[in-house]
Amino acid sequence: MNLTRRGFIGGGAALCAVGGRASASAANASVGYDAVQKEIDALPKEAFLDFVYGENMSANRSGLSSSECETWYDWYPILRRYDEAFRKVAREMRETKVEGDTPAVWFVYNMGVIVKTRKSLFSIDLCHRLAPTIADELDFAIISHNHLDHYTREFYRAMDGRHKTVFQNFECNYGAALNIVDGKLADTFGGYSYGECKYDVRDVTIRTYVSDHNTILRKFVMPVEVHVGDYTILHSGDTHDVQNLRPVRTPDMWLHHAWCWGGCFEREEWPKSETVRGIRTFRPRLAVVSHFQELTHDKPGRRTFKEALDRKTAAEEEGVGAVVPFWGDRIV
Repeated sequence: MNLTRRGFIGGGAALCAVGGRASASAANASVGYDAVQKEIDALPKEAFLDFVYGENMSANRSGLSSSECETWYDWYPILRRYDEAFRKVAREMRETKVEGDTPAVWFVYNMGVIVKTRKSLFSIDLCHRLAPTIADELDFAIISHNHLDHYTREFYRAMDGRHKTVFQNFECNYGAALNIVDGKLADTFGGYSYGECKYDVRDVTIRTYVSDHNTILRKFVMPVEVHVGDYTILHSGDTHDVQNLRPVRTPDMWLHHAWCWGGCFEREEWPKSETVRGIRTFRPRLAVVSHFQELTHDKPGRRTFKEALDRKTAAEEEGVGAVVPFWGDRIV
């Protein structure tokens, strides 16, 4: 591919300005994506699953010691990038002060983002080994569906155990629902949501929907539309068909699974992709290509940088700004 990281993100950074700020990596990145791709290709799916989830896919791996981490990093250098990206986002979310309606949005991994507004800090589909380490700081979380490339059980337990609301469609979130303070039920609620629901939390309005993951997992995904003042984020999770999405406002940012609607890898097939079909349906101001380099998948499910760039090009040909962020990048 012979494309440097600066060159790769540079085109996306200009488009990110649609949301008010260029990608943080554009100014200081120097790592070539060919080198990163080789590191990704060298990581077996089974090794990544062990690093993140441990035995039986349920261990708390956020507490690995420094020496254990260094051993993993020596074996598979891409894991160092994966962890360092999270630490970068955690540091920046603490340091960033938001003014106005435009939130700060960081891309963590796969489809996971952290969003900071003037009064709120929350995540959508945050799936990372280190996610439990910031549970104290998050006000709430959103999970689009019950697949372990969109959240970790330890992160859910960390939020629920702290009486934090987790908006999702598969658990009762008892910790939040039963938050008792001074003998009284606190002003909080469980986040179970199935159907078209609306929640007002702090300075954020959340609308949830129901969509099909594919032709087998019907009504399995909970897409969300998040309003922060006049700014709208649409996160469609693994929605199979954009016709399931019903945003009430034009999205300023649409985070989508660019491969849910068939393969559509050839240029003549792009109009059938979810990227283009979504753009033609509700005309987002910025299309964020996500769910690529997903390390729990084997090839071709990991989707390469080149394939993600193709989706970006398809969006641009429809007259819509697009960006392909990578782990740790600030989108707006």
